[in-house]
Amino acid sequence: MIAVIDAGTTSIKLAVYDEKLVEIRREPILKHCPYPGWVEIDVEDLAKKAKEMADYAIDKYRVEAIAITNQRTTVVLWDEKTKKALFPAIGWQDARALEVAVRLNKNVRIRIGKVFGKLVQNWTKVFPSIKKKDAVKWLMAVADFSFNPTHSSVKLRWLLDQVKEPEKYELKAGTIDSWLIYNLTGEHLTDYSNAGATALFDPFKFKWSETIMEIAEIDESLLPNVVESDQIFGEYRKVPITGVIADQSASLYSLGCWERGELKVTNGTGSFVDLNVGENAEVFPKLLPLVAWKLKGERRFMLEGLLYYSGSAVELFKELGIINDVKKTSELAFSSKNDLYLVPSFVGLGTPHYKSIPGLLCGITNAMRREDLVRALLESIAFRIAEIVELMRKVEKISHIRCDGEMSSNDFLLQCIANVTRLKVKRSADLSGSLFGAYLIAGRALGKWKRVCAEIVDEFEPKEDLSGKFEKWKKLISISDRVASKLR
Repeated sequence: MIAVIDAGTTSIKLAVYDEKLVEIRREPILKHCPYPGWVEIDVEDLAKKAKEMADYAIDKYRVEAIAITNQRTTVVLWDEKTKKALFPAIGWQDARALEVAVRLNKNVRIRIGKVFGKLVQNWTKVFPSIKKKDAVKWLMAVADFSFNPTHSSVKLRWLLDQVKEPEKYELKAGTIDSWLIYNLTGEHLTDYSNAGATALFDPFKFKWSETIMEIAEIDESLLPNVVESDQIFGEYRKVPITGVIADQSASLYSLGCWERGELKVTNGTGSFVDLNVGENAEVFPKLLPLVAWKLKGERRFMLEGLLYYSGSAVELFKELGIINDVKKTSELAFSSKNDLYLVPSFVGLGTPHYKSIPGLLCGITNAMRREDLVRALLESIAFRIAEIVELMRKVEKISHIRCDGEMSSNDFLLQCIANVTRLKVKRSADLSGSLFGAYLIAGRALGKWKRVCAEIVDEFEPKEDLSGKFEKWKKLISISDRVASKLR
């Protein structure tokens, strides 16, 4: 038996597997939003709950290993002397560090790098063969790189700026996986998938980026050592910790997206669209070049696009009283008779816009009903996903989309994704792809199997042609952007 601890955005889960899921437990994460745009996590409470879950799994099931999967880019800063966090962790959705990002983007090296990067991008149009060189890919990535408040590097710099008399501490930093590993084993480690999502890691040189660390003034001694996901990270009560992998990478693995050109969408708190690009890092404007995983004898990279609010938006509709039951949103949307258009900019737009613009609702009439609002929301999520898929089709031919995440239980959403992308959409039997993927990698580390993936249980073929509505919706994005500029 293998236990998996999943530190997500709203809860921490324990899943115990013995080929199939035996038990799952869930505890809420103590999360606070003290100011608009701030998202803080009580990581002392998180560590306590992780230990309680590990104890439960060991005592009741005598598990062979404990795996860890987690939300990415949340940052923890702690003191090695006291083994306590100095501040609440800054969550992945947190946008407080905008001023820090603006300051770092003014750095001369960033500006010069962008100029050279643009030149290289133009050269590749004339000499396309040079795109294969990692040095060229690196410069192309720099051309489109900007520090963003959601980057771990920027959040860590913000935290370090808050530390008075830093010489009093033995500072250590890491993402949620590092914090849990540290509390369970005493080791300061992370895996490549988590490191690769911090904007502090160079996916082309495959190590912490000296350039970014120098610009952000972050000493490498603060950061964890980076190892393979199927390595033994240490022990907790004589049980090995292995199968440590970031949530979206675990999901990509669990869905069997093992080779180049395979794409998945995870619809959870947010939506994450990930394209496997094979054994070498790739660059494409507006998409994030990330490490999918590094296992013993196997390395994969991915390009990612993201939406900050998907499941969160549906939950917001519930809090506002628009819906009573999240599970009935598909039924409501299918019953809608009136067209509405929604720009779902609840905390800004992610890929490919990366802008903070006002959300807009267009088409309001006295015939409007709540089911029309629900349909507009679900369609807008599908449209945002389709924007990202459009970009990825310029990188690689895509034959279908695999989906997991709790919101992928919504038939209307998946049918809408199929309609607007004109691709077959396949739903996983295991919607908790991050849990299942970490379990599969831990089992691989123990020599139980090489490659196993989740089954596909439902398929959605394209039906209605939504291309016209999609184009109208895109125009609304432009209108919202113009409104934002006038309101500044």
